[in-house]
Amino acid sequence: MWRDILISSGHATWVLNFYTTLRQKYSYDTLWGDSPIAVSCRQLIVQLCSLAGSVFPNDNGDAQIKHLMMILSAVVLWIEPPDVIAASIRNGGSESEFIDGCHALLSMASLTTGSLFDNLLKSIRHYGTINLLSALTSEAVKYVLDSQSEEETWGVDSLDILLETWNVILGDVDADKSPISVDGALAASSLFKIIVESHLKAAADSAFEDTDDTEYFHVSVSKRDEQLALYALIARAAPDTTIPFLAQLFSERFARLHQRNGESDPTQTLEELYWLLLVTSHVLTDSGEGETLLIPEALQAGLPNVIEAAQHPVVALSWSIINFSRQCLDPGIRAKYFSPRLMEAVIWFLARWVATYLVPLDVSRGQVSRGEIDSIGTNGSQHSRKLLNSFAWENNQGELVLDFVVLISMLALTAYQGENELQTLTCQKLLSTVVRRKHTCAYLVQLDSWRDLTRAFASGRSLLSLSGRLQRSLAETLACAASCIKDPEASAQYLRDLMGPIAGCLVENASRSDLKSVAQQADVIYMVCCLLERLRGAARAAQPRTQKVLFEMGRTVMNPLLTLLEVYKNQSTVVYMILKFVVDFVDGQAVFLDTKETSALVSFCLRLLQIYSSHNIGRVMLSLSSSLRNESQAEKYKDLRALLRLLTNICSKDLVGFLSDCNGEGSPDIAEVIYVGLDIVTPLISLDLLKYPKLSRDYFVLMSHLLEVYPEKVAHLNRDAFARIIGSLDFGLHNQDTDVVERCLTAVNALASYHFKERLGGRGLNSQLMESEGSGGKVQESISSHFLRILLQILLFEDFRLELAGHAADALLPLLFCEQELYQRLVHELLEKQQNPTVKSRLATAFHNLTSSNNLSSSLDRQNRQRFRKNLLSFLVDVSSFMQIK
Repeated sequence: MWRDILISSGHATWVLNFYTTLRQKYSYDTLWGDSPIAVSCRQLIVQLCSLAGSVFPNDNGDAQIKHLMMILSAVVLWIEPPDVIAASIRNGGSESEFIDGCHALLSMASLTTGSLFDNLLKSIRHYGTINLLSALTSEAVKYVLDSQSEEETWGVDSLDILLETWNVILGDVDADKSPISVDGALAASSLFKIIVESHLKAAADSAFEDTDDTEYFHVSVSKRDEQLALYALIARAAPDTTIPFLAQLFSERFARLHQRNGESDPTQTLEELYWLLLVTSHVLTDSGEGETLLIPEALQAGLPNVIEAAQHPVVALSWSIINFSRQCLDPGIRAKYFSPRLMEAVIWFLARWVATYLVPLDVSRGQVSRGEIDSIGTNGSQHSRKLLNSFAWENNQGELVLDFVVLISMLALTAYQGENELQTLTCQKLLSTVVRRKHTCAYLVQLDSWRDLTRAFASGRSLLSLSGRLQRSLAETLACAASCIKDPEASAQYLRDLMGPIAGCLVENASRSDLKSVAQQADVIYMVCCLLERLRGAARAAQPRTQKVLFEMGRTVMNPLLTLLEVYKNQSTVVYMILKFVVDFVDGQAVFLDTKETSALVSFCLRLLQIYSSHNIGRVMLSLSSSLRNESQAEKYKDLRALLRLLTNICSKDLVGFLSDCNGEGSPDIAEVIYVGLDIVTPLISLDLLKYPKLSRDYFVLMSHLLEVYPEKVAHLNRDAFARIIGSLDFGLHNQDTDVVERCLTAVNALASYHFKERLGGRGLNSQLMESEGSGGKVQESISSHFLRILLQILLFEDFRLELAGHAADALLPLLFCEQELYQRLVHELLEKQQNPTVKSRLATAFHNLTSSNNLSSSLDRQNRQRFRKNLLSFLVDVSSFMQIK
């Protein structure tokens, strides 16, 4: 039917002719293009470009190609010639046709291969569609870089659409399947050159401007990365011309700097080099966040005729940039040319290049034989792959690059003090990259420069100026390198040399006889904070090979940390850092510890909680917490989140498993530690504080975990502590966060299941009663009665989300078994309130089926729970039409 309406009937042709006729008739009116009828027609035409599938006959796509060619023959009038159209828009003409034409090209590209897309225009022009796309993109780029008006957005909008079209065409190109034509590659090459030249001109023109607009490409801006990645795709479509072009531009700028010899201002040249480094990083490498980076396929397959590595454009460009970057090690040259901004681009390039081209040795060892060179005509692509995967390690170049990486990292961290962006890239991108890849880290730890860096970190003061976050990141990176040292004793000694002085310094500070008199001095507080951040970073680097040493490090600072917690009880920053270190330390060590070590750790945590309690209990008043209105005001409560995470880590099944068989004297009861902590934390957390998502999630993660593992401990809680926990669960069940509700349902399930299993023996939760509102005023009821009422209320009368039905069923089933009489009474009361006989009958049937269908039994085994899950879901679906269920 749709084929008859949209294709066979000729309606599409009529729409195209209708718009073309009106366009010619009103060509004198510059405003007609934005009239409602013109806009509607173009939108319909763009939508017709997206037709696909069964709308067309099964003729190998011939009808669809004819359909697209017909539309393109009309659309091309909106966007051609691109330079004339762009000039008209600059002079006040309407841009709507141009943007809609770009949308049409994007739709066509999405439905065709690169070669088919290119051929669409050749039936009416002597060039292909990719040539037109290239011309359109170049005009958009020029306009975006020339325009200073924030109101004129058509250039940005059209450029985004056109670059996405290139992404569709080139993003999945496989050189062995459907490459773009030679003409298309030439068009892409010409476009890339225009893009680069336009951006270099803009960079040079903005070099002396001191406004935010000159931050025209900033290293951390994701929008820039997205755009440069798309530019890189265009460059890789013709790597045989675009990469030598980039190499030529670099050589010219390098030569220009040397020719100046300090006689003229190099600012413009340096701005151009900055942008060239950014775009070249994208051309030679992929971003690959969280993935193992590979050399881009287009570069491996797109340069098959190169015989020698030195002649390979990628190799030549890479070494050219790295050799230029090495010059920053010369203090005189660094002072002249290597500004923090340029260093950011250098560090960023090195991080991506090292991750991509210093490939594992088992890949790069595939040497290129003479026979492969002779057969390059038939197997050029394979030759190029081997060459690119091996050149970085030849003649010890890989080791030299790694040595330079360490030297430039040390330079960035010490010679550019206060440059937080540069130092962040160095710690979290460059050093992290080379350490977390074992094949590079194995070489790294053998370098003298690396040993100098670790010594400077362990004992020197040159790195103390880094921010706390970077201190932590650097410590984690340096500690992680220990796992790449093959000899276990050498690995352990490396960590002792790295972290021993830092732990010793903290012990020394905590042991000072005049600590109380000097503790509040700014430099002492700063030093303590730096040491804590470093210890925390190392704690996060725990791995099987290094865990023992890190645990001993942690053990040596346990008592000093308790001393510092006492001394700095009024310094919230220090208290928070101590808590965060302990959280990360417990989290990293939990899976490795034996019984004795676990006992020591849990004992320390208990003492920590007791000291915290003695100084902080009651500090957070409900009157204060209720006045909080944003996260920044709630920062003072972040130590509560740290405590919650600490308790969750202690409650982990790994620690529980190790202590479950430990009955020796002096061994702490892990549940006791957790409930002591809970007794400390719960008075500090009001229902108002639970409205803050991060704190709320941490709290209910702990609650669900705790009640699953130790439900029996609830029976021994005092009345106030019990009421606080149940009150928070009541609050969480009505939360808007699905994760919080799920955690609360899990906690209720754990409590109810425990009560059902233990109640016959007189244990369970019979001793714990809840006070609630009844018809005759306040009444005392059991915990199972309390939650049964709440769950039925939520399921029947509130906005309950059906994706939680399974968790609700798990919580409801043991409640029904515990409170059958109450359940029957509540159902009876609900039915009696129904005035409509039909609704009453349907509701009665639904309640009957809830507890009778699928052979439900009085058991909490897995099979019976599955049956009840089905019953509850059917119940909710049945009554959704006449109860308040969504």
